[in-house]
Amino acid sequence: MLDKWENSKDKAVGKIKETAGKWTDNNQLEFHGKVQGIKAAIGDKTEDMKDKVFDKANDLIDNAKVVVEDKKNKR
Repeated sequence: MLDKWENSKDKAVGKIKETAGKWTDNNQLEFHGKVQGIKAAIGDKTEDMKDKVFDKANDLIDNAKVVVEDKKNKR
């Protein structure tokens, strides 16, 4: 959860830096803002993938528990 908050913050700060760089004709600031925004977007995708992996792992664990319970009940 904290990572998602950090990514959102980085997106906003990156956009501010990028815009400020454009307004002040500061290419370095604009570039750093773009990089920060890209880093945040990658972080969001990574968090989404991690959540999906955890969900699938939990589904597998739940299914394994059901199979074990079924085998116990058949004895």
